[in-house]
Amino acid sequence: MKILSPAIIVSMILFASSPAMADDDYVSFAKSLPAKKYDKNLPSIPTEQWLNSILPRGIVAVWGNNITDCGEQTGDPAIDRGRDMPLCAEIELKQKDKSVGYLLLFVGTEEKGKLKETAGLYYGYIKQGDKTIDLRKLQEITKLK
Repeated sequence: MKILSPAIIVSMILFASSPAMADDDYVSFAKSLPAKKYDKNLPSIPTEQWLNSILPRGIVAVWGNNITDCGEQTGDPAIDRGRDMPLCAEIELKQKDKSVGYLLLFVGTEEKGKLKETAGLYYGYIKQGDKTIDLRKLQEITKLK
Protein backbone atom coordinates (compact mmCIF):
# COMPACT_ATOMS: atom_id res chain seq x y z
CA MET A 1 0.00 0.00 0.00
CA LYS A 2 1.35 3.42 -0.97
CA ILE A 3 1.45 6.02 1.83
CA LEU A 4 0.86 9.67 0.99
CA SER A 5 2.99 12.31 2.66
CA PRO A 6 1.24 14.81 4.96
CA ALA A 7 2.18 17.67 2.57
CA ILE A 8 0.41 15.96 -0.33
CA ILE A 9 -2.68 15.27 1.79
CA VAL A 10 -2.87 18.91 2.95
CA SER A 11 -2.46 20.13 -0.65
CA MET A 12 -5.25 17.83 -1.83
CA ILE A 13 -7.59 19.11 0.88
CA LEU A 14 -6.82 22.75 0.16
CA PHE A 15 -7.29 22.41 -3.59
CA ALA A 16 -10.45 20.31 -3.29
CA SER A 17 -12.12 22.76 -0.92
CA SER A 18 -10.91 26.00 -2.48
CA PRO A 19 -13.90 28.12 -3.55
CA ALA A 20 -11.66 30.04 -5.98
CA MET A 21 -11.20 26.88 -8.02
CA ALA A 22 -14.98 26.45 -8.38
CA ASP A 23 -15.48 30.17 -8.97
CA ASP A 24 -12.91 30.20 -11.76
CA ASP A 25 -14.95 27.48 -13.45
CA TYR A 26 -18.04 29.72 -13.40
CA VAL A 27 -16.11 32.67 -14.84
CA SER A 28 -14.76 30.44 -17.61
CA PHE A 29 -18.33 29.25 -18.23
CA ALA A 30 -19.53 32.87 -18.47
CA LYS A 31 -16.78 33.79 -20.94
CA SER A 32 -17.37 30.79 -23.17
CA LEU A 33 -21.17 30.99 -23.34
CA PRO A 34 -22.34 32.26 -26.72
CA ALA A 35 -23.23 35.96 -26.51
CA LYS A 36 -26.64 34.93 -27.88
CA LYS A 37 -27.39 33.22 -24.52
CA TYR A 38 -27.17 36.61 -22.76
CA ASP A 39 -29.09 38.50 -25.45
CA LYS A 40 -30.97 36.78 -28.29
CA ASN A 41 -29.96 39.56 -30.71
CA LEU A 42 -26.24 38.81 -30.38
CA PRO A 43 -24.15 36.32 -32.40
CA SER A 44 -23.47 32.72 -31.41
CA ILE A 45 -19.79 33.28 -30.61
CA PRO A 46 -18.20 33.11 -27.14
CA THR A 47 -19.10 36.19 -25.10
CA GLU A 48 -15.49 37.06 -24.34
CA GLN A 49 -14.67 37.01 -28.07
CA TRP A 50 -17.77 39.04 -28.97
CA LEU A 51 -17.12 41.64 -26.29
CA ASN A 52 -13.50 42.10 -27.37
CA SER A 53 -14.60 42.45 -31.00
CA ILE A 54 -17.15 45.25 -30.40
CA LEU A 55 -15.37 47.39 -27.82
CA PRO A 56 -13.96 50.65 -29.20
CA ARG A 57 -10.20 50.87 -29.60
CA GLY A 58 -8.49 51.53 -26.27
CA ILE A 59 -11.28 50.02 -24.13
CA VAL A 60 -10.66 46.61 -22.60
CA ALA A 61 -12.91 44.17 -20.75
CA VAL A 62 -11.37 43.13 -17.43
CA TRP A 63 -13.07 40.00 -16.13
CA GLY A 64 -13.15 39.37 -12.39
CA ASN A 65 -11.31 36.23 -11.29
CA ASN A 66 -14.18 35.00 -9.13
CA ILE A 67 -17.90 34.66 -9.49
CA THR A 68 -19.97 37.08 -7.36
CA ASP A 69 -23.39 37.03 -5.68
CA CYS A 70 -24.52 39.80 -8.06
CA GLY A 71 -24.50 42.18 -5.08
CA GLU A 72 -27.49 40.43 -3.52
CA GLN A 73 -26.16 39.31 -0.13
CA THR A 74 -27.25 41.62 2.67
CA GLY A 75 -24.47 40.66 5.07
CA ASP A 76 -27.08 39.48 7.58
CA PRO A 77 -27.02 35.67 7.78
CA ALA A 78 -30.54 35.64 9.23
CA ILE A 79 -31.87 37.32 6.08
CA ASP A 80 -29.61 35.54 3.58
CA ARG A 81 -30.07 32.03 4.99
CA GLY A 82 -32.29 29.97 2.75
CA ARG A 83 -31.96 32.29 -0.25
CA ASP A 84 -30.72 30.78 -3.49
CA MET A 85 -28.20 33.51 -4.29
CA PRO A 86 -27.67 34.43 -7.93
CA LEU A 87 -24.18 34.04 -9.40
CA CYS A 88 -22.69 36.62 -11.75
CA ALA A 89 -19.48 37.10 -13.69
CA GLU A 90 -18.16 40.62 -13.20
CA ILE A 91 -16.62 42.68 -16.02
CA GLU A 92 -15.14 46.13 -15.72
CA LEU A 93 -14.70 48.13 -18.92
CA LYS A 94 -11.55 50.21 -18.73
CA GLN A 95 -9.94 52.88 -20.82
CA LYS A 96 -6.37 53.32 -19.63
CA ASP A 97 -6.80 53.36 -15.84
CA LYS A 98 -10.31 54.80 -15.92
CA SER A 99 -13.49 52.75 -15.51
CA VAL A 100 -15.96 53.43 -18.36
CA GLY A 101 -18.45 50.66 -17.72
CA TYR A 102 -19.45 47.66 -15.67
CA LEU A 103 -21.34 44.43 -16.38
CA LEU A 104 -22.75 41.65 -14.22
CA LEU A 105 -23.64 38.58 -16.28
CA PHE A 106 -26.02 36.15 -14.57
CA VAL A 107 -24.86 32.53 -15.01
CA GLY A 108 -26.69 30.57 -12.31
CA THR A 109 -27.50 30.24 -8.63
CA GLU A 110 -25.77 28.73 -5.63
CA GLU A 111 -28.29 25.89 -5.37
CA LYS A 112 -29.04 25.22 -9.05
CA GLY A 113 -25.51 25.76 -10.36
CA LYS A 114 -24.89 26.87 -13.93
CA LEU A 115 -28.01 27.87 -15.86
CA LYS A 116 -27.15 28.31 -19.51
CA GLU A 117 -30.75 28.75 -20.61
CA THR A 118 -31.48 31.67 -18.27
CA ALA A 119 -28.15 33.50 -18.57
CA GLY A 120 -28.53 37.22 -19.08
CA LEU A 121 -27.41 40.72 -18.23
CA TYR A 122 -28.10 41.16 -14.52
CA TYR A 123 -26.86 44.73 -14.35
CA GLY A 124 -24.71 47.02 -16.41
CA TYR A 125 -23.83 50.59 -17.23
CA ILE A 126 -21.53 52.59 -19.47
CA LYS A 127 -20.17 56.09 -19.00
CA GLN A 128 -20.37 58.63 -21.80
CA GLY A 129 -18.63 61.85 -20.76
CA ASP A 130 -20.33 62.92 -17.54
CA LYS A 131 -23.39 60.72 -18.11
CA THR A 132 -23.96 57.17 -16.86
CA ILE A 133 -26.22 55.05 -19.05
CA ASP A 134 -27.90 51.99 -17.52
CA LEU A 135 -28.03 49.00 -19.84
CA ARG A 136 -31.19 46.93 -20.23
CA LYS A 137 -29.74 44.45 -22.75
CA LEU A 138 -26.19 43.35 -23.39
CA GLN A 139 -26.36 44.53 -27.02
CA GLU A 140 -26.58 48.11 -25.71
CA ILE A 141 -22.88 47.92 -24.84
CA THR A 142 -22.27 48.76 -28.51
CA LYS A 143 -23.27 52.35 -27.63
CA LEU A 144 -19.94 52.77 -25.85
CA LYS A 145 -17.76 55.25 -27.74
